Amino acid sequence: MNIDYFQEALDCLMYFGTKLSQEQKLLIENSLITLQTENRFAGIYFWGRINGIEKDYYIAFGYLSDCLKDRNYFYSTDGYQWYMLPFVQNAKIFQATILCREPFNGDPSLIKCVKLDPSFECDANQVISATLPEEIKLKEEERLAAIVFIITEECVICPRGALYKLTDGRVVQNHMFRGLNELQCEDLSYYQHFRLPRNYLKENLSKRSDYNYPIDFLDSIENLVPKGYSFSINVQRNERIVVIKSSLWLGMTFFHKINSRKHGFLYIGDGKKNYDLLFMI
Repeated sequence: MNIDYFQEALDCLMYFGTKLSQEQKLLIENSLITLQTENRFAGIYFWGRINGIEKDYYIAFGYLSDCLKDRNYFYSTDGYQWYMLPFVQNAKIFQATILCREPFNGDPSLIKCVKLDPSFECDANQVISATLPEEIKLKEEERLAAIVFIITEECVICPRGALYKLTDGRVVQNHMFRGLNELQCEDLSYYQHFRLPRNYLKENLSKRSDYNYPIDFLDSIENLVPKGYSFSINVQRNERIVVIKSSLWLGMTFFHKINSRKHGFLYIGDGKKNYDLLFMI
């Protein structure tokens, strides 16, 4: 969630069981403002908290000019001192992160051994070669960076129109965005992934008859598998708030004030994916 309306956003999510203590609120808000000033970020967001056995990890990210490409992620175990998360590119790290079902400990230097699944090369329904299971050493700091990336890619969202693509290719906050109305807020097609698009631009634009290139370049969440079950929508009309929760990553909550530009997301959980979703439908 945007640090500009941090307290108000947490108050909105408090009605749905997502909350931080008053001391945590003040400490995190002040430390993130300092972090933004020191790094000269154009914007900074509080991503959430991943619970650990001994200590919890608080996650935040800031950007310089492009709010999708220029992100720098940070973590903290006390909400005061922030350290930059490493940039993970090794595919085996991501594979090990998915396979590791043990809870986070809270020690970034802790190393765990994870055995990867065997891989097979097939041709015409015949196995040509096979690779034996490999055991790799997974550092908790790298695992933390990988799980934050995965959760962000799969379930962090924003309302349609909240981001605007400039003619030079940069993506910035849309200051003309005035929020979704009462009809739009219940339609999943009006919510988009808050990350770089995976689909081709023509594919995203062709899904809407009222497409607008500067705001419809992002991927919509309406066709996520399992369709209709990946997110649950709860509209509080008295409070004029819509809350969307991820069913795949329990703990990821998004809010949007109807007819207002204020929106945000927050993850508070153990960093484990809900693989039982198909059995819950």
